[in-house]
Amino acid sequence: MAMKHGLKESNVKINCHCHIFSLDCVPLEFRKRFFLDLKNPLHRFVHHLIKGFLPRDSRLEDWLAFLDMPISEIAQNLVDEMDEAGIDICTPLMMDMEYCKQFGAATRSFEDQVRETAAAVDAINEKYNRPRMLPFIAADPHREGVVDIVIDRLRNGVFKGVKIYPVMGFTPDDKRLYPIYDYCVEHHVPITTHCENGGIPGLEAYYYLADPKYWVAVLQDFPELTLNLAHNDRTGSSWQQTIAELITTYPDVYTDISYDTEMWFMPGRYFKRIKRMLGTVKIRDRLLYGTDWYMGRCFWTEVSYLKWFLEYSRKIFWCRVAFTPQEIKRLTEDNPKRFLRLTDEECHPSL
Repeated sequence: MAMKHGLKESNVKINCHCHIFSLDCVPLEFRKRFFLDLKNPLHRFVHHLIKGFLPRDSRLEDWLAFLDMPISEIAQNLVDEMDEAGIDICTPLMMDMEYCKQFGAATRSFEDQVRETAAAVDAINEKYNRPRMLPFIAADPHREGVVDIVIDRLRNGVFKGVKIYPVMGFTPDDKRLYPIYDYCVEHHVPITTHCENGGIPGLEAYYYLADPKYWVAVLQDFPELTLNLAHNDRTGSSWQQTIAELITTYPDVYTDISYDTEMWFMPGRYFKRIKRMLGTVKIRDRLLYGTDWYMGRCFWTEVSYLKWFLEYSRKIFWCRVAFTPQEIKRLTEDNPKRFLRLTDEECHPSL
């Protein structure tokens, strides 16, 4: 096995896109609209009826169970699934939904969510005596003092990156975010942004704000920004073309392949596109593995999601896409480590 800095080179699989925020971080109006208000007796009754019709091993029943969990329990469930799938590290992405234009404020404060997320991550990493979770703190320009909040949390060492979710009602070229970008460039802090013409149900009127065109001005001002344009939008879209252009123009722009419904309804087109990207010289080193757990947990687990790339994609007769071991390693190990600027020592301190 190859040696690096006197240590064995480690194989570390990384999920670059997942979530562990709890339901009380979501606006109450959203919960009411989609029957997710656990304090509402009618909503609880509906959940009870649904569970009664589900098989015991139903993934939807598992997903409904997450609704009652605090962040610490959700985090442990994710790590348990990571262990089953052979995933070593993940990057839980926070959401700041307090200024959501369509649904109004969440009932829980963002500051409480930050504290509980940090505590849950610390507990997980201490339990396993190595990094398992590298969380990204959310940055919404509507929040008063957002620059100080984000930078202070990055400095204290728990949060390793920044999450931008424009669909909350802003564009990433908002000048109020520029001091954060400046700090991220100076300290090599990665940013992940939602970059898909879709997202949280009920926010369809704001999906357009995630258009990668809004990052053009940002990257012109901060060309060395480490940026993940998450989801890579849909096959053949103009957004996808813009993402590819930004990847080939700037040295540290990436995209991830986290959950998209196209994976289930058009697997041939979906996996052929990823195979094509992994075969394109200027793009293959900028593609990141991610699952968007637990957003689509009613359809898949961490194990089954990874198996789509390892096994299922080559078995579907209208798909027949086979990824090589080298491509899987690039997607799940090499590229994520480069995006996060992780060394072998950081991945496995005991080596």
